[in-house]
Amino acid sequence: MSRDLNNLAVRAARLTWLACFGALVVVLAVNGPDSSFAQSAPPSSRLDVPTIKLLAIGTFTAKGTPDQWKPLLASEVRDTVRLYLAGKIDQWYLKQDQSGVVFMMNVTDPKEARELLGRFPFGQAGLMEFEIIPLGPIAPLRVLLTEPAK
Repeated sequence: MSRDLNNLAVRAARLTWLACFGALVVVLAVNGPDSSFAQSAPPSSRLDVPTIKLLAIGTFTAKGTPDQWKPLLASEVRDTVRLYLAGKIDQWYLKQDQSGVVFMMNVTDPKEARELLGRFPFGQAGLMEFEIIPLGPIAPLRVLLTEPAK
């Protein structure tokens, strides 16, 4: 009998999770790219979403050939490790096509991120450029916190 109750509890938990996930999907679909959540929306209609991290996508420039970057690689890696140990870089990845790197940064100011990454040897030599993307919490999740109408 307890096994049946346990199975029932597991099924109920899955259904609850699916319902919540389904509600989130609906909210995100309704408030998709064409709505006020889009970056192209006027500032007055955007949700107040704080920047909590930055995504830094580095791509080699035309000058960033292996002959140019190989001699600088050890210094580049040491500088990356220093920023990681300082808590400025949270995660770091190599792009699968090996055209650059991706950093998840514990920095909220894009200017600070550009300055930090611009000090790296690849940046100083003009071998790599970064696209900086501010990230914040998924604002539509707030809908899940509101009490249902009675």
